[in-house]
Amino acid sequence: VHVEGLARAVRRARVNRDRKAAENAEAAAAEGKDNSEEAALAAALGQGSVSEDLHLDNSRELAEAELLAFKAAKGVGKGIVAAYAPVIVALCGHPAIAEGHALLRGAALAALSRLMAIDGAFCEDHLALIFTRLRGESDRGTRAALMVALGDLAFRFPNAVEPWTEHLYGLREWGNSLHDSDAGVRQHAVTVLAHLVLNDMMKVKGHIAEMARCLEDPDPRVASVARLLFHELSRKHGNPIYNLLPDLLSRLSGDAALVPDAFQRIMTRLLGFIDKDRQTESLADKFTNRFAEAALASTPKPARDVAFCLSQLALSDKAFRKFMEQWKLYEPALYDKEVYSALCGVVAKAKKSYGGKSKSADGGDAARLQVEEFEAKMHAAHVERYESWRTQRRAEGHVFDDDYEERLKAAEREAEAAAEREAEEEEDDDDEHPLGPLDGGKKAREEEADEANEANEDAEEEEEEE
Repeated sequence: VHVEGLARAVRRARVNRDRKAAENAEAAAAEGKDNSEEAALAAALGQGSVSEDLHLDNSRELAEAELLAFKAAKGVGKGIVAAYAPVIVALCGHPAIAEGHALLRGAALAALSRLMAIDGAFCEDHLALIFTRLRGESDRGTRAALMVALGDLAFRFPNAVEPWTEHLYGLREWGNSLHDSDAGVRQHAVTVLAHLVLNDMMKVKGHIAEMARCLEDPDPRVASVARLLFHELSRKHGNPIYNLLPDLLSRLSGDAALVPDAFQRIMTRLLGFIDKDRQTESLADKFTNRFAEAALASTPKPARDVAFCLSQLALSDKAFRKFMEQWKLYEPALYDKEVYSALCGVVAKAKKSYGGKSKSADGGDAARLQVEEFEAKMHAAHVERYESWRTQRRAEGHVFDDDYEERLKAAEREAEAAAEREAEEEEDDDDEHPLGPLDGGKKAREEEADEANEANEDAEEEEEEE
């Protein structure tokens, strides 16, 4: 800290000197004096900032070597502060300290983390010790302090801490702060990681799925920080969330501990950050291609998750046409009623989109008819696949106690009845037309005209007789 303070003081002095030199040059120019030759000579000789920066860096390295060096170097012995490092390392690694009083243990670990922040090599050598103590630490205050210290180390020596990223996120047996039983520790962990990610000190990889799980944390403070993280990520150039979504879908869908409702809430929030048609079309294509593998899974969960994510996207006309063309990818998964229901939501959005267009715009009638035909095709495939799957399950000895099949047949009967009612209403409308029925009404109108003509002829004959 003292060395950094001296460096800042030297830089301030240099800035003041350069400012004064610039003022003198302006004053000389105003008086008509020509100092261009002196300025060019000073630049050629390297006088100024470049030479002073080199001198400052050399002085700082020498000071650090004399005060903080952990290993003896040529012409320099061990530093003054580093003389205490072996004692602190021995204390942190001693079983009696690890099982002793929390205050002593916390003080030793805090001292070790401060020494690690001084030297990169020393930090890299003792990261394993820090994570080992973090894994077995029983005091929540010490766990929170260690998480903050690890954040500082990641900020100062990102290359040294990068191999331990999975431990920071809690994906390994060491460093499970995001899943800590104490809400305060989880809050410290998610805050530190959010700070590192948003400041580009830690790469945004698939490990971010652990942060996405924090969106469903029971503690509102933890969930709030996680929401802020993804909101700020969505505002960064290129919207990194778009690139992360396929991997997030895979990791969250494969997490057996994440209940379906929580998965759907997380993905709904993340998909809400996608607002560009190009990104939506690309994600729809990637999600649809996943049906090829999801439909072959032993459980319908992967296909359900993919179908749900697809239903949350606002597909353009182009994207929906491509979705219809990829029928063979998701048709095998239509045996599951949840998959079918989610894909019906995709079709319903398309129908609503086409319904808002005029008949002449982009062939609105033809497009709506195509969507309705596709909807009927999907329903027929669902009925066929579901009955086949049900038969197979019965053969395996499974007993069904639900009435879904009956409800499916009832829905078919209701659809047929609705079609019949619609046809009858059209006939009734024709009969009530002021000009007579539209279908087959020509004959009735001709008969009425003949009767009127006969009445006119009779009236004329009576007038002649009179």
